[in-house]
Amino acid sequence: MNWRLALFTVIGLIYAAALVGAGMVAWRFTDPQKSGLENAALPLLLAVALGVCSVMALWIRKDRVIGMIGIHVGLVVPIVGAVALAWRAWERLKQDGIGSPQVILLGICSVLGVFVFASMLRTRPPKEARTAEPAATDRP
Repeated sequence: MNWRLALFTVIGLIYAAALVGAGMVAWRFTDPQKSGLENAALPLLLAVALGVCSVMALWIRKDRVIGMIGIHVGLVVPIVGAVALAWRAWERLKQDGIGSPQVILLGICSVLGVFVFASMLRTRPPKEARTAEPAATDRP
């Protein structure tokens, strides 16, 4: 396995785990009279999507189409997620003010999403490695 592909997958899975943690914290800081799902849904949805895409990227040697979908959608999810989280933070900012834990948490996750996108873009496998046939030793 290519080390860049492994690093790409690890970065995606760590960010997915961080989003799950952020969703749990957002749920915890929700007013007890309201449902916490409203605050936790977006980070949890992004975590599932990025986790699936990160695992799909590992399949590039067995099924090139699934691997390429995993790599490219895995690149899009963090940046689209960062924009969606920033938008949600802006809406919460208007309601709760700057000191709200949800606003701070969403802002941190949004900035982290931009960094994850940049790091995944830098570590994705080079084009030659994505299109090359597996070596004879890689075959079963």
